[in-house]
Amino acid sequence: MIPKRLMDMKSKDLINHLLFAISAIVVLPFAQWALLAPYGSGLILCVTMIYLFSFLAALVMLPIMLVRLCWKQTRARALLWLLVIVVYVPCFLLGNAWERRVWTARWEAFSHRSQPLIAAINDYERQHGAPPESLTVLVPDYLPAVPDTGMRACSEFQYFTGKDARQQYAGNPWALQVLPPVFGVGFDVVLYFPKQNYPQQSYGGWLEPVGAWAYVHE
Repeated sequence: MIPKRLMDMKSKDLINHLLFAISAIVVLPFAQWALLAPYGSGLILCVTMIYLFSFLAALVMLPIMLVRLCWKQTRARALLWLLVIVVYVPCFLLGNAWERRVWTARWEAFSHRSQPLIAAINDYERQHGAPPESLTVLVPDYLPAVPDTGMRACSEFQYFTGKDARQQYAGNPWALQVLPPVFGVGFDVVLYFPKQNYPQQSYGGWLEPVGAWAYVHE
């Protein structure tokens, strides 16, 4: 028989694991919202990675625990882990789906916030016959100050113009770029082309529309 003290310890562990499993429904979308907020930080990605790695671990553990059911001495522990896995996997998938909705909404909101900057560049180009050499040229006649993105984790607009812009960005006379926060080594980028002629695949990945911008997934 398993001693009562050991059973109590296992019950306590089970409760903690189940609470963690259920928390994925709330934590994942909230973390995505906070990551792309004015006060967010790239460190929030560590939180989402914990849940992702736990999900991958659950998939690996599932067949192992099913095998361990065949032995009496490991059956009780295997059943506990199977319960955690059965709860965690759908909770993670649901949280991931809501996280995706938040991701889309935040980037579309960013696209809307960027419109004054885009309008200022277009106005300058119409009046001078060419886009500005830099965003600072727009101040103060077209903008009171060069805006940021409204997302602390990726706050700066990168601006490109001239021959290099036309060659690199599908013939556009100018382009805007934002480097989104990604975990580890990544090269995702968010682009704005005034001609809106985004390719489906380019720049090392595939492009997904987010408002008037395009998100390049590496």
